[in-house]
Amino acid sequence: MLHERDLERNCLSLAGELIRIPSLTPITAELASSAALSLDCLQTFLEARGAKCHRLTFEGGHGKWGYPVDNLFAEWPGEDALGHLCFIGHTDVVPPGDLNLWSFDPFCGSIQDGFLCGRGATDMKGAVAAFCAAAAAFALDAGRPRPKVCLIVTTDEEWAAINGTRKVLDWMRMSGRTPTAFLVGEPSSPTELGSHIKVGRRGSLSGTIRVKGVQGHTAYPNLFENPNRALALALTVLNSHIWDDASEIMPATAFEVVALASGSFDSTAIIPGEAQALWNIRYTPQQTPVGLLAKLRNLLDDLPKWARQHPDSAKLAHAMIHGHTDTASMPYHSPPSGFARLVANCVAINIGRVPVPDAGGGTTDGRFVHAVFPRAEIVELGPPESCGGKGGVQIHGGMHQPDERCSIVDLGFMTRCYASILSTFGRPVS
Repeated sequence: MLHERDLERNCLSLAGELIRIPSLTPITAELASSAALSLDCLQTFLEARGAKCHRLTFEGGHGKWGYPVDNLFAEWPGEDALGHLCFIGHTDVVPPGDLNLWSFDPFCGSIQDGFLCGRGATDMKGAVAAFCAAAAAFALDAGRPRPKVCLIVTTDEEWAAINGTRKVLDWMRMSGRTPTAFLVGEPSSPTELGSHIKVGRRGSLSGTIRVKGVQGHTAYPNLFENPNRALALALTVLNSHIWDDASEIMPATAFEVVALASGSFDSTAIIPGEAQALWNIRYTPQQTPVGLLAKLRNLLDDLPKWARQHPDSAKLAHAMIHGHTDTASMPYHSPPSGFARLVANCVAINIGRVPVPDAGGGTTDGRFVHAVFPRAEIVELGPPESCGGKGGVQIHGGMHQPDERCSIVDLGFMTRCYASILSTFGRPVS
């Protein structure tokens, strides 16, 4: 095995290279080349260290989001009796957004004040570089029998994820590759590396609520019907509902309004003819996308007493609710067992804290595993979700934020944790 400092240098160098490639999700043909370059970078690194790499491109499968997706599968041989560990990650990143909010180039990949800077440093090029460096070093260590090790890296996790990890998992099953455990490198702790490991995630369902009205002059209420009023009431009703389905490790289902569209700020005297809201629900395994849509409709049809007395209550019967069930992310839960204990032990040894099993946060590609490999164990271990704050005030720099960055100390510890997991995998854990 490489010396720890060499291992960390490999990780940091590879992560910087990846960040300098602006690999936004390839939802258009113009973006596909940068996405491919990110996988070219990884393939060059991994093949030089003995990995057998497969580039797997999938497309179709959805009327709107069937764009071609380039994926990388890398593997090293090992002994079946020692198990088969698969790492999952992605190199696509979300757009940088307003560049005026950044204090450095979003794709600089430079080190500043002890941080690796740039879009994807936290989510999740840092972790991809860390597990690639750790796996490559482990594979080159001929000191003892090894388990099988493989990596899935997709370029479509941040968008529809139709032709990414889940298609690779299907390909693995059809080609006779059956991992016994999966390690996802997504951000897994709020602010401190290793404080939490994820053993599940809530699902995600998005949709819209539309209310039609009658456009008119604000001074003549007999000539207009204001859809904003009914929409505001509908959202108040939905936001006030309490979802009582939390578990010890997974938060309850939650409804949130993401965006509103109505009228124009260029005129103060025109009531719009339509108002709409974009919503998102994070939901537990106790819910289903179809059941959630039915619940939203029922909440607006069977109003609480306070809402029934509102002058716009009758208009809610005509509110149109639509949910994108075809792209809904399903929840998953992998009950902590042997592999979770192994990961927790490695975190404790390398970082000095025992992580808490948790199932909060956003969706990840871990959700696709159990549909294909129902007996596999899944754990998520990655960098902190944010850089914390000063004086209780949140600062820029976390996942999907301006000035995204990851502590190089955390990257080093993360690489060591992955290396420890690899060297321990296949051995009994007390």
